[in-house]
Amino acid sequence: MGSGDDLVDIEYALIADAADISGGKLYLMGGGWDTYTLREAPGHVRLAIAVGVRLGWEETNHPAPIRVTVADDDNQELVRLETSVNVGRPAHLAPGSTQLAQMAVNIPLNVPRHGGYRVIVRAGEAPNVQERALPFRVAAP
Repeated sequence: MGSGDDLVDIEYALIADAADISGGKLYLMGGGWDTYTLREAPGHVRLAIAVGVRLGWEETNHPAPIRVTVADDDNQELVRLETSVNVGRPAHLAPGSTQLAQMAVNIPLNVPRHGGYRVIVRAGEAPNVQERALPFRVAAP
């Protein structure tokens, strides 16, 4: 990363039942929850994670790393995804403009028990790492 004008910022991070990015738009089904009702545990949770990362002018044409983890309240990691987003500079883009890079992932998550969990989204490289925590509970009906 270069100057102080560089920017990799988590603009949004959401959990949902299902998510997709199509044509530069985010499509969610059952988004924004923080409690998932599960009759018996261990069991399967329908979990999607949608992330929008705002990239500064100097960050375009370079991969920006993103790490998503799902852990329980005891910090036992259940899922880890490591990827990157990359956007170019369209000819019509005004110099200095930021751009939004989006991703959506649908995870077949098996939880060992009812209780607290969290999704942690990290974007960027040190020393400019952004982090967002999304806590949720898996509860009996």
